[in-house]
Parts: sequence; structure tokens; C-alpha cells
Amino acid sequence: MLPTNKQEISTEKKMNPIQRFLTNIAQNPIGILYTGLALVVFVFSYQHTFSTKSQESSFFQGKIGFNNTSEHRIFDANAKVDLMEESGKNVLTIKATDPESKETVFIKLYNVSRTGTYFIPGDGELPNVGNLIKNLDDFKNKDNFYVADLPNKEGVQNGVGRVNISSFDGQHIEGELILIANNPKGEQALLESAKFKFAIK
Repeated sequence: MLPTNKQEISTEKKMNPIQRFLTNIAQNPIGILYTGLALVVFVFSYQHTFSTKSQESSFFQGKIGFNNTSEHRIFDANAKVDLMEESGKNVLTIKATDPESKETVFIKLYNVSRTGTYFIPGDGELPNVGNLIKNLDDFKNKDNFYVADLPNKEGVQNGVGRVNISSFDGQHIEGELILIANNPKGEQALLESAKFKFAIK
């Protein structure tokens, strides 16, 4: 409703923007409807943003098997990645532990600066590290640790790993990996079809 005389116009000019807005709503019921609609749109937009952020959380998943046992799923929704500088080189460390089985994957790659394929142990100055741990809670048992650079029962150095980094922008990293490792007894562990996605902190 428009002001009908000079006094009302003068009074309206003295109001701050919020007072004017509330007065207009009180005088015009349609305004209440539009305000309600605006609030509903805001709430849904906020929920969508929140759900999108939660879907972008870090994870690690794959298939793992120890000592020729059947492969099974390993999954860690709270897996961690660290990217730091050591001796002037970027070092990427991935740690993932299945909360139920305590099976653990530990990867350490040197000189990571872009997307591409990184091999374990590789042929760099410092060898890349790939470890599979059967049960992290039983860390005192050395036979629970399967390492890429240990030989198998026949004495063959067949431990190897490959990490394909498909997305890497300094804030997020995403990729796939496969790893074959042996424990001190020469028993073998295999990780395959593994995928990871991390937000770099």
C-alpha cells in the first residue's frame, strides 16, 4: 500500500530498510507468501550444498587377499593422505585401514607433482613404499607385514605395485592402484581393483 499523505511519506523516509521491509510485508499479505517461498528455497539449497560436500569426503576401497585366501573387500571411509615436502621433493603418503578387519594399506610415493603412473618400488633415487598389513592391531607380529620389496617363498623378488593418479590439483587427488607384497615367510598378499579419492589438507 502506498503512503496517502505527506506525513506518511516523511515517516517512511525515516525508517531503516529492515523496518520498511517489515512494514511492506504487514501491509501486503502476498509479501508473506513470497518471503516463505524464499526461505524454503534457501533451506533446500543449503541442504543440497551440505549433501554435496559430504559426498566429496575421502575414501579408499579395493579387494585384498592374504596367503592365497579368497579376496575380499577392504574399505575405509576415513582414509588419510598426506602431501609434504622432503628433501625438495613432494612425498605422497596414503594410509587406509578397514575398521572391521584392521587390514591396512600404506603407500609412500616420492616426487609426486602431477597425474600419471607411479611404480612401487620404482627406479627413483628413493624407492617408493608399498605395504599391506593383515592386522594392524597385531603390529608386533612381523609376519603380518607384507612389503613390496621382500621376496616370495622361492626367493623371487616379485613384489610390485602401480599407482595411477588420474586427478591431482593440489586440493584433491584421485586414482587407482594394485600391489603385490610378501611377508618375511615369503607368503604373498594381493591388493587389486583399489580406488581412492582424497581431499588434500
